[in-house]
Amino acid sequence: MTLDDGALSDPDRRILLHDLRHTLDSEWLPDVLVALSQEPLSYTGLLGRLQSYEAARVRRWPQAVVRDSALHRTLRWMRERGLVERDRGPEWPFTAVYRLTPPARELARLVLPIAEWAAAHEDLLELDRELWAERRRRRRNGKKGRRPRSR
Repeated sequence: MTLDDGALSDPDRRILLHDLRHTLDSEWLPDVLVALSQEPLSYTGLLGRLQSYEAARVRRWPQAVVRDSALHRTLRWMRERGLVERDRGPEWPFTAVYRLTPPARELARLVLPIAEWAAAHEDLLELDRELWAERRRRRRNGKKGRRPRSR
């Protein structure tokens, strides 16, 4: 079943997309999807790959660096939701290898066009970054972080 074959109503699509947002609501999930879509990796290999990524474009926004604890939480999040499998080796020292499940591999293929859309419309992303930076500045200065509602 696909979204455009008429099997789902608009409210169903909306609800499913809303639920999907919660399933994917882990900060480092996109990074893990991209890294593991290339090949299964050990925990150390995955952490090293994520820490070695460099921004492909010049960015004014600082590049975040994944920490060990954040990666651990993300992998647990993804395992609980059926997106990642962990295979532990049988011999000491035990090594765990992480791989995407078939649905997660499909998801990784689907998000590539979204990344291309983001690259094509980076001006919108930059606007959002500026708005978030303004909210942070207001919070530090003791003001509410929300903008006034437009009428």
